[in-house]
Amino acid sequence: MENLNFRENVLRIGHYDIYKKGSASVKNLRILNTGNKYGIMTTKACFYEDGMSFDDRKAIFLERRKKAAADNKYAFDPYKFYMPIQNGEGKAVELTREMVEAYEDGWDLDIKADILITTDKIPGVVAGFPVADCPLLIASDLKNGITATAHCGAAMINNYLPIKTVEALQSMYNSKKEDIYIYIGAHAGKDWSYDRYPDFATEKFWEQTEAVKQIKEDDFRINMDSALLYQLSPEEYETYIINTDNTRTNPNYYSNSIYNHGKGPEDKNGMHFEGAYYQKTKRL
Repeated sequence: MENLNFRENVLRIGHYDIYKKGSASVKNLRILNTGNKYGIMTTKACFYEDGMSFDDRKAIFLERRKKAAADNKYAFDPYKFYMPIQNGEGKAVELTREMVEAYEDGWDLDIKADILITTDKIPGVVAGFPVADCPLLIASDLKNGITATAHCGAAMINNYLPIKTVEALQSMYNSKKEDIYIYIGAHAGKDWSYDRYPDFATEKFWEQTEAVKQIKEDDFRINMDSALLYQLSPEEYETYIINTDNTRTNPNYYSNSIYNHGKGPEDKNGMHFEGAYYQKTKRL
């Protein structure tokens, strides 16, 4: 990419406006961003009391999903949350009706993939990831009712997962670039620092874009926006939204980097859920 000065081209117009702009069909697509409003949105044992069983953790998580669904007028089914287990291979998997009907609770479905795709054929189904400081990428083909979601932490960005997510739409569904809209979720801001050059940043673009910038001998600042936009330029898509909420400083989000480094309060320890769904038109 020749032009790396992207900042003036980024549209900062809110969480949902990505699906209200442009000429493509909306088809009831929505973004879900729970923040910390409903509590920790995952079943990971490290966020619960020691010794609590998986079933107990899942029951608590389900109650939180139900509250989120109620607040959204049951536009999605609280039982139908799906998250893949990422392995760095760049594989994309589409949620099908057969997969959705396999288990009462979608959290029980074992999916091995880096990219999870939902479509307007299965309304009320949420595809996404529990996240804290890492951005969620949502790439939507609004014309054909197809949406890809990918947890794009630093290691996955280094593995070119952002561009692979768009390429999955193009190769699997013949999506046209002019129909693909991009959304990047809340994530750690430019205040995220390492005391050494980070091990994950093995590709040259981290330095080329100043996504990793050395401030002093023991202070390297990480800017994931720069690394993401190196792969996906706002100039190439009709609508491109970055949620500029900084999870490290915004009180409405968890931040594991703050908590783990002893710089923040206990209530920063956790994960919120971000994803996408095609809303149901009738109440459950």
